[in-house]
Amino acid sequence: MWWDSQKCALCRHTVPNLTKFLWRDKKCMDFLKGLLYNVSCMQQIYHGKGLTIFMKNILKCAGAVTIAAALACASAGCSGDTKWSFKSDHLSLASGIWISYTFDGVNAAVSKVQETDEKATLATIDFNTQKIDGKLAKDWAYAEAKKNVIRYLTVDKLAADLGAAVSDETFDASKYYYTYFYQNYYSEMFEKLGVSEESYCKANLMPQLLENEVFTKIYGKGGSKEVSDADLQAFFVDNYVSYYYVTCDLTTTGENDETVDIDAATKEKYGDNFRKYANMLNNDGKTTAEVSTQYKTDFELAEDATVPETTETVYKDDMSDSDLNKAILALEEGKATTQEISGKLYLIYRYKIQDKVAKIKAADDDTEEGETEIISRENILQKMKSDEFQKYLTEEEKKLSYTRNDACVHKYDVLRTVSILNSLNNA
Repeated sequence: MWWDSQKCALCRHTVPNLTKFLWRDKKCMDFLKGLLYNVSCMQQIYHGKGLTIFMKNILKCAGAVTIAAALACASAGCSGDTKWSFKSDHLSLASGIWISYTFDGVNAAVSKVQETDEKATLATIDFNTQKIDGKLAKDWAYAEAKKNVIRYLTVDKLAADLGAAVSDETFDASKYYYTYFYQNYYSEMFEKLGVSEESYCKANLMPQLLENEVFTKIYGKGGSKEVSDADLQAFFVDNYVSYYYVTCDLTTTGENDETVDIDAATKEKYGDNFRKYANMLNNDGKTTAEVSTQYKTDFELAEDATVPETTETVYKDDMSDSDLNKAILALEEGKATTQEISGKLYLIYRYKIQDKVAKIKAADDDTEEGETEIISRENILQKMKSDEFQKYLTEEEKKLSYTRNDACVHKYDVLRTVSILNSLNNA
């Protein structure tokens, strides 16, 4: 719709406001009707050429405004009801969801400005003049908020088309952390903005849950593009790494609470222990569990004490470029090594990734009693098809048919959100 282009302040504000004014204000409507009636009568009474043309133009303009207002209201949902913001044929989003997304848009705008101006804050940014990627900050933030709306409506429509849905039980079970943070940290702020706990949870959680449902319907078991176990396992072997490490500190706290190196004799003792662990794994056929037990003995830990060890199977592209991760990736599969990194001594062992294939389980697969290591099939599938899926959603977003409620969107705009947040910060 042309007034949704965000290119013209006049079209974006004056026309919708006029539309709302015309259809909500009875006195204005009565006046306009009277004007049209009187103009018509004047045309019949006066026959002077100039006055007749003048009055015809008035009639034409007044009639055009009335028709334009009617069309605008019909197309843009300009009913005066501000309880909903955007809607598709299947779903109507409450105003609180839209406000929550304007909050996200404002936050994103501040972060974007801070990329080039570290000192920028919400209070110092003028959203009416600040430019972001060639747009005014208020328009950029609006576009970000609208992206969230379109994604929500799109995944909801796709889920409905595919016969998928998020049950109330699933939603209620998944919203614990959102509820916790709303009630304990954000309630005052969001209540001032006009965002209820339910709207906050739906805005932040429901699109994720719907995406998962759609993704499963497409790529999961029985899906339209089902991924076979063989293809998934091949992807896993090529793109994942599995490792174990155990550590000990090579520093301690000095008399004045400063960090100091441990003495040379202790460091040598620790080194001997860790070389022994590497030998156990490389040459003696021992397991990492046996290394853990030996560690407790060597470091005189209680039977129920926790050993500083980690076992993980991760997607390679998710690993940072830390020195530890570089050491893990450089290590040959099935081998162990010792390495000193950032004041700690590490024993690192890299598992043979093929041996981990048997640990892959779907959420509804049976597990054996005592089985402690399970690698999620769903998580691997997400890594495998995420890029393709996001491209698909982007294309579907372009096809979405929706209605924007101008009355709501203009009432609860980005500048209102900025103003309330600044007032809370200054309180």
